This record gives sequence, C-alpha cells and structure tokens, in this order.
Amino acid sequence: MALISDWTQLGDDVFYRKHEVYSMDWGGGINLADFMVASAPYGGPLALTRDESRFTKTHQTGKPLIFIFSSSGKKISSFKIDPSAVYFVDKKWTSGFLLTLGWSRGEDLVCVQEDGAVLLYDMFGNYQHTFNMGQEAKDTHIQSSQVFTSYRETGVAVLTKSNRIFMVNNIHEPKTRKYPDLPGGTVNCWCVVREERHSNVLVSQGRDLLLLNHIDERPQALYPQWNEPGGSVVEMAVSSNSRHIALLSDSGKLWIGSSDIRIKYCEYDAKSQVKPRQLAWCGTGAVVLLWEVTLEVVSVNGEATSYYLDSSSHLAQEADGVRVVGSTCHDLLQKVPQVVVDTLGIGSMAPGALLLDASKRFQERSTQANDCLDMIKDSMEEAVNQCLQAAQHQYQPQAQKMLLRAALFGKSFIPEMNPEPCKKTIFTLRVLNAVRDHRVGLPLTWSQMEHLTLPVLLDRLVHRRFFPLALEIANFLKIPETDGTSRILAHWACFKVLQPSQKSDEHIAKEINSKLGYTPGISYTDIANRADQAGRKQLAIKLIEYECRAKEQVLVLMRLGEDQTALRRALQSGDTDLIYTVLCRLRQKLSSGDFLMLIRNFPVAQALHMRSCQDLDTEQLRDILVQEDDFLGQGLLRVKEAYNSSRADTRLAALQGAAELFRRAKHETHLQMTEEQIKLYRWQIRLEENQQKPYTDKSLHDTIHHLLLDGQIKEAEKLRTEFKISEKRYWWLRVVAHAQAGHWDELAALAKNKKNPIGFEPFVEVCLKTGNKLEAQKYASRVKEENKVSCLIKCGLLEEATKIAHEQRSASSLAEVLAACGPQHQALQSRLQQLLSDPSLKS
Repeated sequence: MALISDWTQLGDDVFYRKHEVYSMDWGGGINLADFMVASAPYGGPLALTRDESRFTKTHQTGKPLIFIFSSSGKKISSFKIDPSAVYFVDKKWTSGFLLTLGWSRGEDLVCVQEDGAVLLYDMFGNYQHTFNMGQEAKDTHIQSSQVFTSYRETGVAVLTKSNRIFMVNNIHEPKTRKYPDLPGGTVNCWCVVREERHSNVLVSQGRDLLLLNHIDERPQALYPQWNEPGGSVVEMAVSSNSRHIALLSDSGKLWIGSSDIRIKYCEYDAKSQVKPRQLAWCGTGAVVLLWEVTLEVVSVNGEATSYYLDSSSHLAQEADGVRVVGSTCHDLLQKVPQVVVDTLGIGSMAPGALLLDASKRFQERSTQANDCLDMIKDSMEEAVNQCLQAAQHQYQPQAQKMLLRAALFGKSFIPEMNPEPCKKTIFTLRVLNAVRDHRVGLPLTWSQMEHLTLPVLLDRLVHRRFFPLALEIANFLKIPETDGTSRILAHWACFKVLQPSQKSDEHIAKEINSKLGYTPGISYTDIANRADQAGRKQLAIKLIEYECRAKEQVLVLMRLGEDQTALRRALQSGDTDLIYTVLCRLRQKLSSGDFLMLIRNFPVAQALHMRSCQDLDTEQLRDILVQEDDFLGQGLLRVKEAYNSSRADTRLAALQGAAELFRRAKHETHLQMTEEQIKLYRWQIRLEENQQKPYTDKSLHDTIHHLLLDGQIKEAEKLRTEFKISEKRYWWLRVVAHAQAGHWDELAALAKNKKNPIGFEPFVEVCLKTGNKLEAQKYASRVKEENKVSCLIKCGLLEEATKIAHEQRSASSLAEVLAACGPQHQALQSRLQQLLSDPSLKS
C-alpha cells in the first residue's frame, strides 16, 4: 500500500501521483509569490529574481539580483543585472529593464528586457552574448515576452506595446521575424505553438482568438467550440509536444483540445473566476491549474482532482509530468504509467503483479510462491519485462530494488532470455539515482533520460562542474575514452585554469598533466588556449609543453610570443614544412636584422632559410652570407647571378667577382673552375664575333663539337691545346662530329693516323648510328680481335664473322653468329650447326 499511497484516481483505470522529490535546501524563507521564477526543463536549474510588479516602484529601484538554484534548492550562483547597464547590440548601444526570464535547451539563462535586448548567461552568471528583437521593438518597448524551446533550438517571442509580435526561432542565430499586425484592442494572453518547420502564435484579444504566422498577411480567426460561447480566453497553455492546448475563459471554463483548435477533448468548469497564477500541462493527459495554495488537475476526459499546497508554488512543465516547486519542497506530479498500474495496482492479476507477489512469497519462504508461478509459467517473460518497466518508473530506490529482485527471480526460470534489458535497467537506474541526489539536483525520470540521452546528461554534469560524478558514470558504463573520460577531463582542465589559485603556474600545469596524462582525445592546445583567454599566459606556455602534436604546439607558442621556443620545437620535430611556417611568420613579425640575428642561433633553420632565399630572395641571402663572412657562398651566388644575366660584360664581371671571392675563401677547385670558365667565355665571345654563330652558354665539350661540325678543325685544335683536352677525348669528339656531319673523307683521313688512341670500335659505332653500314664495314675488320666478330655481325657481314669465329675456334662466337641469322641464311645456319658440332672448339 505504501507504494500507491500517493496515487489519485482520475477516470477509469487512470491514476496520477504526486510525490516529494526534494526538501528544498534554501529553507522556508522564500515566498515564491514575490519572485519571477524560471525553471529549465529536464529537472534543470531554477532562476529567481524579485518580481517588481508586485511591489510599489520607487525612484531608487535596485539592480535586479538573479539567484540560480538547483532543483533541490542548492544555490549555484547569484549575479546582478544593472537596469541601466548598456550593452552593444547590432553595432548600437542599448539599455533596458528586465522583463522575462527563461532557459535555453543548453541551460543558458535567457533574460529579455523591455527595450527588446535579449541577454544570455550561463548558470554561474557568466555573460554569454546579446542580441535584440529589432529597432521597432526597441522604440515601442515590449509589454510581454516568452522563451520557448523546440526539439533542437530555443527561441524568443515578444509582444510590443503597439500590439506587434516579433520572433527569433534560434537565439544562437538570431533572425527576427515580424508577424501580422493585430487589430486594435488589449491582448488578454498569447502563446507560441511550434510546428515542425515554423512557429505560430495564438492570441486572445477581446473575445477573439487569432492565429498568426509569418507567412500570412493577416491573422486567422479560430472558433473553439464552447458549451456556453461568449467569454474571453484569459490564459492558455500548450503541451510540451505542441499537439494539445488548454484555454481558460474569464468565466472559469477550461477548454482542452488539439493545438489547431479543430478537435475538442473536453470542457471543464473550474467554478472560479479568479485567474490562476499558472496554467500548465502534466504530460499530455492532463492540465494543471495553480492558484495560491491549490492545485487542480483536469484530465483530457474532464475528470478532476485537487491538491492543497503548504505555500505559494511554481509549476515547471515537463514532457511526462509537471514539477511543483514550493518554498519548502519540490514535488513531481505525473500520470502513473500503465505498466506500473498493472504491476502494483490493488487486485491486479497481470503477469508482473503475480511475479512480484511470487518473489515476495519466495523471500518469506512461503509455498504460495509456487501457486503464483504456476499461474504465469506461460507468460514469464512478459512478467519479467513488466517488473523491469515498473522499476524504471519508480523514484524510490527501495521500490526499484523490490521490482528488480522480482524481475531477476522470474528470469532465473527462463535462462535463454536476453539479459541486456535487465542489465540496461539496473545500470541506468544506478545513474539516475546518482544524479537525483540532492547534492546534484537533477530529478530526471526514466522517460526524460531516454529523450535526453546519456551523452547530454554527461555534458550537463560537466557543465555543473560535477566532474568526479561524470567520470564515475563514464567508467561505470564503460563509455569509450574519447566520448567519456577524455572529454570530461578536458572540461575539468579548462575549468581548472580559469580558477584563481595561490599555486604557481608550473605547479598547476603539472597537476593537470598528472590527471590527464596523454589520454586519447585530450588536447593540451585547447586547454592552453583557454588559459590564454583567461589572461594566464605563463600557465598557457607551461601547458603547451605537454602537447604531443608539434604543429599545434608550435602555432600556440607563436601566438603567445615565444618565438625562440616555437622555432626550437619546430626544429626538434624535423618537419621541414613546419620550420618554414615558423620562419615565414617570424620574418613577417620581426625586422630584418632581428630576424637574421635570431636564426643565427639555429644553424638548421638558417640553412633552410638560405635555401628558400636562393629562389625567392637573393638579396636576403647575400645579407646572410656577408654577415657570416661566407666567401664561398657569396662566390656561388655571384656565379648564379652571372648566368642569370644576358649581357656579356655583366656576366664576365660577375664571374671575375666570384673568382675573387673563391680566392679569399681559399677554395682552389672553385677558383680554378671559375677562371677556366672566364677563359672559355672569352673564347666563345670571340668565336661568335668571327663565325656569326652562337657559342656562349655552351660547355667546352659542346663548343668543340660545334666547331668540328662546322669544319673549324683549326679552331677546335686551338681550344684543345688551350684547355689541355686529352687525346682520347678529342679523338672521340672528332669521330662523333665527322660522322654526324657526314664528313666521311675527314673520318677516313683520321683513321689513317697511326697514333689512334681509341681504336676503331668508335668508328664502327658512329657509322652504324648514322645508318651508314658501308662506312662501318670499312673499319669492322680493323677492330681488336676479340671485338671483330660482334662488329662484323652489326655490319651484316655474317660470312666474314663466321670465318673469323671459326679461325678463333670460339664456340660462343659461332653461336652469336647463328643467333643473328635469319630465314634467308639457311645454308649458313646449316654450316654453323656443323661447325658447332666440332668437339675441339673452345667454350
């Protein structure tokens, strides 16, 4: 009986229960009737501020003091909004008086001022951002406003003193929409009716009920079916899912129906013409009217019941019930789920009820447990599920344990049953019981938990700074580190760096690192950025030392002004692109002299910078080389500059300057090469003047080659003598050039020279390359004996090759000739095969 003692029947087999959730920690000294109260959904925090409309106004009105409490009455914060405070909104300065309080889906406090400014604070009183409802709202001022939430967004709607409605559907992306103008007359009440893609406004004006949306140009009149028409609607409330609405007339009649006013569920006479303090929905099955100390619950079927309260209270509408916040206690009023009625109801014969009875009898060691089990042996799984579901909707741990014990008792008779529902129920109830604790103050129901989801619950615990509890839940449920532990610890670290402390920055950084370590998903960059935003630069520098990602670490150090440290970390990473990034930013930030002095301390960075300057900034490269007395580098740069110039005098001057620098650097090899290049360049200039052909920009080899092609053998001889070209190299040059130019007589004359240092193989090769086999055949017989067969084959002289191979008694040479034979050489093939059969041949 104790489990159902707070049940109240409201119609056939429909029960409502009102049970205490918390005894308020703020004590009984608060009279909620004197306060403007805003309650966040899903058991969120409460915001209270003195309702100035209930007091006589004076010229010295104080600053509005806002108190934030948890649902258990534990104070979270308090802060003041200066009524004359000036805020910068839409590039204009604005000020105003507090008019309405509300909460966003992310549990930010929304404060609406009468001048149309909307200010957002977190639950700790930290200012977030501001926007306004437009210039017209500011000019005409607001008479009332509403903060509403949809599935994903939070919006604000305002009614100006000129009877115009403006709305912002998303406070984080404010875009003001104007709704159709209302006809003249006083507005009795109004509310926002949300639909899937837009929001409508229902307005009671005089005896008319009007529907407004931002698409139509005019309001649309609605006509609810009253039993006694003619009254005015003075209060209205929309259900949490926006599908149902309740209208209260000035005569005390309550109309309940669909939100489009097309379907009427019932009409109830409240028998009071006194306007209630609040009108709210309890889930979707009943409407609650709150007077000073009386609470009346009216179901959609017209059944009603009343509760008497001990103090002035406030209603907080939820998706599955309504919270009643009083001066001394916090109650939850909700419809008893049908599965709970079936399981715990008096005289119930549902499988769950019989299983619960069997479990109790079994614990009492009574044989009557067998009788109950026999009755549900064919529906045992259904009985187990009913007990599990009934446990999910219990608020008291003792009731939960009783039902879970019964469910596990029944499951023992069906071992093949999936254990996951039991496991999920037990784990989730443990989490719910933990967050329902009065120290936490989150009175979530099972249905709210399912809709809110576990990740959002963890976010809310973190937002409330219950880091240890969030970690315990994440570990208990074995949530992946990136979604659980890592994320929670990162939030804790960001909170830690914002708190004032007597400890040194290094000690705080070590403390954070000892907790976080290198857990996957932890970003020390984000923590360091948060510390820097809080004005704790040295702490940010200490924290970024623990960052594993070199690029992120270096970029933060650069932003913090730690140039040398950033460059050092980039060099340690070995990432060339990162080093270049640092160098580029340093070059933009520092003067040229300071930059060069800085990188002088880092040889690798200086070398990389010099490499980039070779293509991008030769003047900077020259400055560095001069600064370092690097004569060799200066000389190489002058050589490069020489060949970037097209003027002969400039090139010669640059080469001579390079030679002088190489001499000062005592680098004989570079000096000798440069001097020879100067000499060659002068020769090439003279040849161009004499031959009227281009010779500059050619190597010594190409210069002689072109002279030979042009038949300038005497000039080629002079160059050979001047530059001491070896005999072999010069002969090769002549052979190749004569063959390419078709100077066959010159080639034949050269071949008659008895001092041939290269042999006749080159003669054969160049003739064959130019396609002249007849010329090649002239020299094939004069090559060395070991190469004669191959050369004869290349020249197509297979008979001669066969003869030479046979004379050499070489089986490999004969086989080579045989491989070169084609179909037209059948006789020769037969002869070669016969010769190869000779056993006396050399292998």
